[in-house]
Amino acid sequence: MTAGLAQHTTTDGAPSAHELALVDLPAEPRRLSSVRTAVLRWLEELGIDHERCQDITLATYEALANSVEHAYCSDATPDGNARTVSLRARVTGGRTVAVDVADRGRWIDHEDDPRRGRGLPLIHALADDASVDTSSCGTVVSMRWHLG
Repeated sequence: MTAGLAQHTTTDGAPSAHELALVDLPAEPRRLSSVRTAVLRWLEELGIDHERCQDITLATYEALANSVEHAYCSDATPDGNARTVSLRARVTGGRTVAVDVADRGRWIDHEDDPRRGRGLPLIHALADDASVDTSSCGTVVSMRWHLG
């Protein structure tokens, strides 16, 4: 599969600006800056406050970086899945930005390195609500920000 931007449409067939979906992105560090730029641009186009845009973008970037660094550290991936990461961001009717970052790898901790381990605390500090669901099928980081 190739990476792509999913365009969701409204009932009249026009693209919906309320959702951004980047699916099956190669889990490579060099790809993350363009994704970060796409997320920031999408948030700005929605008219979200600059500081809130920065928080959402940084937390999203950290979740993506965690997927790249922790999910695919070993040579094996479950069931032969490709080393990819997907992002789905949307604004819900209650004026909440919801971002989910998913991979299909197996979480590997790097607890022995004192320079690491700041990504998840940063995500929890920046988001109004954040959770991490890890299973044998991969990991999903879900983050929410209330816009008021």
